[in-house]
Amino acid sequence: MRRSTPGSTLVVLNWRDRRHRSAGGAELYCERLARELAARGASVVLVTSRPADTPAREVVDGYTIRRLGRWWSVYPLALLWLLRHRSSVGAVVDSQNGIPFFSPLVTRRHTPVVLLVHHVHQDLFTRALRPLAARLARWLEGPASRRVYRRRPVVVLSPSGRTQVRRRLRFDGPVRVVPCGADTLGVRGERSAAPRIVVVGRLTPYKRLDSLVDAMVDVQARLPDAELHLIGDGPARRELVARARETGARVVFHGRLSDARRDTLLSTAWLAVSASDGGDWAVSLVEANAAGVPVLARRVSGLRDTVRHGQTGWLVDGEPSVLAEAITRALVTLTDPAVARTFGQRARAWAARFTWARTADGVLQALDTERARLERRRSGDRERRSGNDLVVVLSVQQSALPEGWESSRRSGDVWVSDGDTVRALLTGADEGDVEGILVRLGIHRDDPSVSVLVARHADLLDDRHPVAVARQDARGGGHAA
Repeated sequence: MRRSTPGSTLVVLNWRDRRHRSAGGAELYCERLARELAARGASVVLVTSRPADTPAREVVDGYTIRRLGRWWSVYPLALLWLLRHRSSVGAVVDSQNGIPFFSPLVTRRHTPVVLLVHHVHQDLFTRALRPLAARLARWLEGPASRRVYRRRPVVVLSPSGRTQVRRRLRFDGPVRVVPCGADTLGVRGERSAAPRIVVVGRLTPYKRLDSLVDAMVDVQARLPDAELHLIGDGPARRELVARARETGARVVFHGRLSDARRDTLLSTAWLAVSASDGGDWAVSLVEANAAGVPVLARRVSGLRDTVRHGQTGWLVDGEPSVLAEAITRALVTLTDPAVARTFGQRARAWAARFTWARTADGVLQALDTERARLERRRSGDRERRSGNDLVVVLSVQQSALPEGWESSRRSGDVWVSDGDTVRALLTGADEGDVEGILVRLGIHRDDPSVSVLVARHADLLDDRHPVAVARQDARGGGHAA
C-alpha cells in the first residue's frame, strides 16, 4: 500500500472482490473503478471480504485490496478498519449490495461518502429469506440506510435504478446515474455457422435461466441447429444441467472461462439473451453489444435501459414463456447477413459510449458534489433543499455562448457538445436553478436558441461529446475531465 498522507486515500467498500467464487457485476464495477482511479494517480484501497486461499493484502493494477472477514463479518471489520485509518481516508465509495457498510458512522464529519447502489433488493429479500430475516434486511436497506446516508449522493447504474432508489428506498439526497463500462469494446470475431446464443454470467435462480433452457426446446424444434452456450458458474448449475438433460435441450455448459476465452466465444454468437425478472443495468448485455452481438431481454426494470429495442436488440413483453417465439423470430431475422451486420454496428456504437473512464468521471463528480455540500455546511451555510429528483436538459446554440462560459457552470452537472449545440444535464434543477444558470452564462431565457426539457432515460445515458470540466480529484487536488 502506498504511504498515505492525511485525507489522501479513496476507499471503496464492497463485500466481495473478483476472486470470490460468487463475484458478479458489482465486483467488476468496484474493481474497474479502483483501477481507473489508481491509473489517474489516486491512492485507492478496496476493502472487501476474504475468501479461502486469498491473501489479506494484495496490490492489483495499482490499487490495494484489503481483505477482512467472511460473508457477514466483513461489515463490522470494515468499519473497524475505517475507524483505525480515518485520518488518512479522504473519500469513501460505499457499495450497497442490499446492505451497505454504514461508513458515515465512523468516518470523519467532513469526509465525503457516496453510496453506490447496484440494485434494490427489497423484493429479492422477500423471496430469498425467512420472514424475520427478510424484514430485517428490508429495514437495513431502506429506513436504516436512508437515515445514515441522509442527503449524501447516491450513485446508481441506470435510470430504472434511480427510480427504484427514490420510490422504493425513498432516499432524499441527489441520485446520479453512472453506468458501468464494457471490457469487450473492440472484441471482434466470426460468428458461428449455426445459430448460437451465448449467455455470460453467474448461474443463479433469479436470472430465470431455467425458462431459457425450456425455451430452447421449442427454438430447436424450429431451428434444429440452434444451440445455447452458458458461460459462468453458480448455485443453479446442477439444476440447469438436469433440466437440459430432462428436456433434451442442447445446452453447452462452459463454466468459468478466462477473459480471453470468454470473449472469443462471445464474439461467435448470433444473440445474447436475458430471461431475468429485472434487477439493474445488465453489464453482460452491454458487453455482448460491445462485441457486436445483438441482445434480447424481457422488458423489465433495468433491462429496458440496457437494450435499445429494434436497434441493438429486442425487448419482450410478458412472462418467460414468450421467450421461445421471440428468440426464434430474432434468430430468423439474423440469418440475413446484411441485417445481422447492421444490428452489430448499432450494438457496437451504443456500447462504445460506456467506458470505465466515464464511470470514474461520474463517481468523482458525485464525490465533488458531496465535498462541496460538506464545505458549505462547514462554512455555516444553510443546507440546501434535497430530494428533487428532476433532471432537465438545457440546450443552447454554441454560437450564443460568450467567451469563457465554461467557468460559469455548476459543479456536478454534465455538459456535452456536438459542435453546434451544447447540452447540459442539470440534476435537481428547477425553474429558478435554470434561470440562475442562464444569467451566469449571460443568456436571456427568451433567446430562441435556448430550450429546457425534462430529461428522458436516453438523455441520462448519453455522453457523446463531453465538455471538459475542472474538478477536485479523489485526493483533493485539481483534475480536468
